[in-house]
Amino acid sequence: MGTEGALTHRVVRVCLDDAALTPDQRTLLDRHAGTARAVWNWGLAARNAQQDALMAHVRAIALEQADGDETAAATFLDDRIWRTATIKAAPDELRRPLRAATLGRAFTAETRDPDSRFAWWATERHGVNRFAVSSSLQSLDAAFDRYYRDTGGHRSARRARPRKDGRPAAWPRFKKRGRATDAFALFNLVVASQDPWRVIDRAHRIKVPSLGSLRVHENTKRLRRLIARGGRPTSARFTRTGGRWYMSVVVALPAPAAGTVLSPAGAPRAAAPTRAQTRAGLVGVDLGVKTLATMSDGTLIANARHGRAAARRLARLQRRAARQQGPRKGIAPSKGWVTTQRAIARLQHDAAARRRGLVHELTKTLAASYAAVAIEDLNVAGMTGTPAARPDPDNPGAFLANGRAAKSGLNKALLDVGFGEFRRQLTYKTPMYGARLLEVARFAPTSKTCSTCGAVRTKLRLDERTYRCEHCGLVIDRDLNAALNIAALGHQALGTSPADAGDTKRRDQKDVDRERSVVLASQDLGPPRSAERATDSSPPTRAA
Repeated sequence: MGTEGALTHRVVRVCLDDAALTPDQRTLLDRHAGTARAVWNWGLAARNAQQDALMAHVRAIALEQADGDETAAATFLDDRIWRTATIKAAPDELRRPLRAATLGRAFTAETRDPDSRFAWWATERHGVNRFAVSSSLQSLDAAFDRYYRDTGGHRSARRARPRKDGRPAAWPRFKKRGRATDAFALFNLVVASQDPWRVIDRAHRIKVPSLGSLRVHENTKRLRRLIARGGRPTSARFTRTGGRWYMSVVVALPAPAAGTVLSPAGAPRAAAPTRAQTRAGLVGVDLGVKTLATMSDGTLIANARHGRAAARRLARLQRRAARQQGPRKGIAPSKGWVTTQRAIARLQHDAAARRRGLVHELTKTLAASYAAVAIEDLNVAGMTGTPAARPDPDNPGAFLANGRAAKSGLNKALLDVGFGEFRRQLTYKTPMYGARLLEVARFAPTSKTCSTCGAVRTKLRLDERTYRCEHCGLVIDRDLNAALNIAALGHQALGTSPADAGDTKRRDQKDVDRERSVVLASQDLGPPRSAERATDSSPPTRAA
């Protein structure tokens, strides 16, 4: 959801019914995705050539000023101020990056050249919408904008982790067929002078330009509700994931008046919590691996471990693919290998969808049930990073053990929980339900601090699942203690106290074990295949 001027946007994501697609629609979907991929690669090649020409120009000037001395020229190139000034003084055709508008005009010229790779555009009845080209070039612009925003365009940042092709790690990559995600976008579903209801074709069908009427698995009720409240479908983005085509329809709605927000259904409502949310007050949430979420009121949310549940079948399919004939230079892959790869993609997609669905249920419950939600500002990238190599000083070229194998298992478990997705969903859902999202400082010792007396322990091992305070004698579950501290910091940020809301009370371990409950059941990918898997997938009822 985003706001632009007097409009706000909502996205409705639906899955296309593959069985209802006509042969022409299947061909058109593939052609649109292939065209978008080819245009991306063509535009990226043009940007790469321009960048190489610019750097060659800078190196030539450095050599000229250094009188041909390579060492002195390298000194010039390492000087950021000199390099920036030289780039600004470069000719416009080298200094100004090729943006989507310029590349779009160049693409039109390419289509009129009979010897060009895009000559088929003007000679064949391909049926590909021009927006598949423009949207791909706009996505390329967004990729470069993210790169320069994250790295600042500094030479040191670009060369921190060079790739095999010599480009920096964050530089956009070429898209390979069969490896990159098939995606494209179409705009102007409904222009200002048209009836917005023209995109609706019965309960399970949506009309899209160039593709016709597409049947979707979900009911179009959400889309129809947004249109009934003044919404206008503006664009649709198609992505193929796990062998299925998904369509995300963007609906532009009138921006709500001051002091109001739009509910998930698009209806205006007061930008304030309801009475039930006010009575519930603030809740602190501690995320973890053993338990997905522990709330300050004693509620536990089970971690279904969807990736771990699918790991056995995924390993079996990957071993099967390794024994089959994969793609080689000049040799096409076997049909069995292609079938196995599709099964792997479906399994990974289903596990990700179940994980995302569980997080959606949890974040909606939190946003709709409480007036404020306090969470930790977790550094997920740092938590899941690979340990640095440890060179052996006594044996040059050799390395010491750095715990990488053990850390990889923890990284996999952390990524299977979805900490980043949890925070992203809460960020946009809390305003929709009139709640507030509070982020606790990243380095606050929430796990080491006693929630009763405030004493801070110097050390707390990860295997200590029960917190024992040496000052007041409190014995409490480690995650619950952290959730209480997160809630206390949230109240401190709001200038309130737990007693004002009457919802977050200090409880001992016996009360928590007696009153806690699991509000979301674990979801599995199928029937348990062993007693161990059934035990892992069952929701916990006591603190670990």
